[in-house]
Amino acid sequence: MTSERLLMLATLMEVESGFLEECVRYGAVRLDEPPESGPAIAPSQAARLRRLQRLCRGLEIDAFAGCIIVDLLDRMDELQAELQRRQRGD
Repeated sequence: MTSERLLMLATLMEVESGFLEECVRYGAVRLDEPPESGPAIAPSQAARLRRLQRLCRGLEIDAFAGCIIVDLLDRMDELQAELQRRQRGD
C-alpha cells in the first residue's frame, strides 16, 4: 500500500497515519485495492478501525496490543451470536 493512499485514508478516517499503518501491518485492518471512485474503506473495516482506535486510546496501549484485543473481542462476538442462534433453534 502506498504511503499516499494511507495518508488519504488516515485523513478520511480521522486517525493518525502512523496508527493506520501499524493497524495494516499487524493485519487488524485490511485495505483492499482502491475503487475507481477514490480511497474508500469497507464499512466493516472502518468500524473495526474505530473500535481499535477507541480501545488503544482508552487503555493507553499500542496498536499491536489493541489488535490482539480487538481480534479476541470479534471472536467473542461471533461465539455469542452462534450461541444465540443455537438457543433459538436456528
